[in-house]
Amino acid sequence: MAALTLRSWPFPENHEAELIWFGSPFMDYKGNWRIRVAFRTKAAGIKIVSYPWGTIPYLRIGQIYSNGTYDQIRPMSGSAFHFSIEALNQGNVTNGFKLPKRLIDFDKKPELGLQNIIQYRANDITYCIPVIELIRVMFINSRYLAYYLFQPHGLDLLIDKSDTRGRTLHFDLSLRVPARLATDSNARHLSWIHTDQKIRNMWDSVYQLMFSKAIKDSPYNPSAILKKGIPLDVTLPVLGPIEMHVRGVQFMDYVLVKEILAIGGFNHPSDEILFWHPSKKRREWSSGDKTVRIIPGSKKDDFVLNDQSNNAKEDANQDILETPPTIMKFANYPVVETRRLNVSHSNTGNEVIVSSGRGGKHAGSSEEVSTQDSMVGGDTPPIDFQTLETIPASEAIGLEPFFKMIEILKKTFPVSIKMSVLRVPAGKRFSICANGARRTCAIVQITYGTATTFIVEVARPDDWSISTLILRPTDQSSFRVIERNIKLLLEGLVQKSGHWDQHVLNRCNDMNNIEKVKHYQSDTIRDWAYRLAGKLST
Repeated sequence: MAALTLRSWPFPENHEAELIWFGSPFMDYKGNWRIRVAFRTKAAGIKIVSYPWGTIPYLRIGQIYSNGTYDQIRPMSGSAFHFSIEALNQGNVTNGFKLPKRLIDFDKKPELGLQNIIQYRANDITYCIPVIELIRVMFINSRYLAYYLFQPHGLDLLIDKSDTRGRTLHFDLSLRVPARLATDSNARHLSWIHTDQKIRNMWDSVYQLMFSKAIKDSPYNPSAILKKGIPLDVTLPVLGPIEMHVRGVQFMDYVLVKEILAIGGFNHPSDEILFWHPSKKRREWSSGDKTVRIIPGSKKDDFVLNDQSNNAKEDANQDILETPPTIMKFANYPVVETRRLNVSHSNTGNEVIVSSGRGGKHAGSSEEVSTQDSMVGGDTPPIDFQTLETIPASEAIGLEPFFKMIEILKKTFPVSIKMSVLRVPAGKRFSICANGARRTCAIVQITYGTATTFIVEVARPDDWSISTLILRPTDQSSFRVIERNIKLLLEGLVQKSGHWDQHVLNRCNDMNNIEKVKHYQSDTIRDWAYRLAGKLST
């Protein structure tokens, strides 16, 4: 299995550090989710470090690290245990400080000891399972599921279609799911979470309980509590019997579970899954020459975490770092059949070497990766607004096609792009989308040649009829004036209940031109990009 090197790494070179516990997930000042991770060294004791929340699928209690890299050869601490419980909801929820110190000593650090533990009694032994470990094994096998777990209706964003006909489930994953995760096992797992109501309620409860706690503690500023961090909690369903194989440590009649290795006793609602993903294509063979791309250097399977990333690039064909295996057993094992609609052509002739392109039989050095939340375009630089409050791109529900169009624009034309996402002003029904989410808009600054243009695109998850605005400032326009005009335009938009206010448009005297560009249902995303590029060049 490929190794993930953690950066930043606060310990001296070649000093060993054991991952002993997890703290609370929290939002940083940029709005990105992170997780506190506790390491113990012989010299420094316990030190708490934070990493992107999307790193959690790759981390296990008991892992030994040196120079930020996990030693995969050295065995992790703990012994194997096997037990069964009658139902998940029969556990007693407490916190880490209630554990015997001989099991784990938190060095009086409240952040660690306040994390929730579920205690199950079986065979005269009390098994203590960290809530974060149960959530990981049930739901999080990739950074994608980690981040969508922390979004309202996040699971629905990964699924285009879920339709049961008899005992057959027609299940379509969206383009948000990378092709390498569009596997039979992931289709079985995701469809189980989505269609089993007890499991779906358990998934939803993670975000709901966290957000409810934030509102309860700070009704007028819940984000302040989310930035501080909240111990994870979960609503346990009446579901069982459940069988577990775990790795843990024992003291007297207590066992602290460090990792759930296998969990079983579940029933999938369907007997057969007819599965589809945009990457699934029928392969047709022909006798033409095969092209082989060659990149200098030897292939390495190691990855270095880019901890400075704001957003990972969303790419259906990106490399996926394999997570440590966890076995999930179903009493019934639904058969997965893949629907393949499109055609992929492959040649079977002689190999022809080409020097351009990405990939091939020979690859380069270690790859730098991000486990931050993903968005189309990845780490597109933000616009340096001074008075407008920006939000993470992950909250931009309804702007996904626009982001894809901007990505095509970046790849196809010689443009320099910055982009930020804002909430539209409150005060009207238009400010809230049909799903209850606050409506957002994207502001894009595009430099094409010597000209700089601003684009204002309002989120349309409800297919609201509103044109894209292209703002062309004069050479004398200061950035502060441009920012003020954008603010006035958005305020006028809301006051006009979702229509651009012509009076406000006329007041923008510092613009050479403001152009409205309509949306056409017949346009593909590529058509949209080329049509917009034509506007920028005029």
